[in-house]
Amino acid sequence: MTADPTIGIWPLRIEECECHRDGLTVSGEIDLNGHDEWEHALRLATGRSAAVHLHLAELRFIDVRGVTLLVNIADGLSDGKRIVVHEAPPGLQRVMKVLWPEAGTAIAIEGER
Repeated sequence: MTADPTIGIWPLRIEECECHRDGLTVSGEIDLNGHDEWEHALRLATGRSAAVHLHLAELRFIDVRGVTLLVNIADGLSDGKRIVVHEAPPGLQRVMKVLWPEAGTAIAIEGER
């Protein structure tokens, strides 16, 4: 399914990225309809690598639950593991600054939109 900007539907797509060995490219929207897919992808990716790179340049929206899943999974990582977020959407950063101002070193945000 492709996005239809006239009705505001941006389906969630999570794919392995070619720019990092252990990276994901995420596009569309992370909302109630995509929480399970988002959590599953994060758990798989963090289970196989010390550093997971999330490329979010094409992510149009992430709700508070989507950010909560990211933070909770990062908090559960063993020492030395981390999630690197590239081109984080403003909503993700705002929610993290308000709810988790000291999210720790398990999440690194590189590049902002």
